[in-house]
Amino acid sequence: MAVAEAGRVCMDRFKGTFHDMPTLWIDVARAWAIIATVGLLYSPTVASVALITTYVAFVASGQAVVRLRQVFQRPAVYLGLVFLGVVLIGVSYASVPWSDRWIDVFKWRTMLWFIVILSIFDEERWKRRLMLGFVVGATVGLIGSFAAAGGWITFRQGPNALLRNYVTQGMGFAVAALVCFWMLVRATLSWRMRWLGLVLGLLFVSNIVFITTGRSGYVVLGLGLVVLLLGNVSPVQRFIVALGLSVAATLVFTLSPPVHDKVTIGISEWEHETESPNMTGMGVRRVFYVNTLEILKDHWLLGVGTGGFRQAYTEHVTKKYEPSDWRSGSTGDPHNQYLAVFAQHGIGGLAAFLAWIFAIARDEGGQSAYRKLALAVLCGWCVTSLFSSHFRTFAEGHLMMTFLGALLAAVPPQGGQQSPEKDPQSSLCDRPFQLA
Repeated sequence: MAVAEAGRVCMDRFKGTFHDMPTLWIDVARAWAIIATVGLLYSPTVASVALITTYVAFVASGQAVVRLRQVFQRPAVYLGLVFLGVVLIGVSYASVPWSDRWIDVFKWRTMLWFIVILSIFDEERWKRRLMLGFVVGATVGLIGSFAAAGGWITFRQGPNALLRNYVTQGMGFAVAALVCFWMLVRATLSWRMRWLGLVLGLLFVSNIVFITTGRSGYVVLGLGLVVLLLGNVSPVQRFIVALGLSVAATLVFTLSPPVHDKVTIGISEWEHETESPNMTGMGVRRVFYVNTLEILKDHWLLGVGTGGFRQAYTEHVTKKYEPSDWRSGSTGDPHNQYLAVFAQHGIGGLAAFLAWIFAIARDEGGQSAYRKLALAVLCGWCVTSLFSSHFRTFAEGHLMMTFLGALLAAVPPQGGQQSPEKDPQSSLCDRPFQLA
């Protein structure tokens, strides 16, 4: 009898496991998405494997069609698909080899990643696991960066670019700092956890200010803090916070040599581009912008087609500059996401792209507490993309899309009760912050 009962129990457990296989595969996809997010900071190989595994697990769950159908109703998704349609149409009239066209299409895979993440992070515990996992992963790099800066340990790369490069490190640390401050402001935590979040947030900020020399990190951190701290407060509180942030920014600019030098040098490079005998980081961007705008005079309606920017730019600068002039160098990216879209897809493509961004900013499908952090991340990326193409670069693009998708994912109501995001009296700050 005992053996028969044990066999029956094992069979029931097996049936339960088999019955829950779709949920198990979705959990696997979520876990690998977290691994991918941390991997973006350290290793393209690890990140790529994790990204692919996430897609495979999502498809293997058997829930892909149902989940995608649910999120397709949201403007942030169908407007993104409209823009991808414009990109595909641009393939038909570009005058470059087909391989160049499809390579350019592939770079927009970050938007598909956003849609998948939006469809699978519909449980609050997995949102929290993503944020905590990312902060823990970034903290490892933070410790290494401080240790290298103090001379306690030596790495192949310097402390300002320990995580792949200084741009990825600055933006990654900025997002981690925003998560720490968001947890401190929004979540009901024990005083120990609050102090831990505050200390970690300040450590990330100090590293960005004094060690990591990336202007993109400054922008993401500064704008993110503005969005997080100025929302849902009284006019008096808004004035106090704005004044405090202004004073803090002034002190940082004055007291931090890296910040002061990066900002002043960047401004100087931009202003003196015409007389500079050598290529500079901001000077070459000014050259890119000027020449791209000149190209747009003849291609403002439809653009040069998907993947056609490099050829169009090369033909333009070859006619304009002497071969010995550093300004005659070619590029496949004008280092401005909006100009890049405009140049390749015309005014309609730019309108579709901006409409998609606006839809994300106005998205109300997720919980209000998470939306504010998503908006903080989005604002930072929108501004840094004036000087780079951070919506589709591998590390920065996938990092942004992961957080936007996870934070904006709707959590369905449970037990017949009103969902927290729809209940104005309920928010994350009304319940403990925990892993499960």
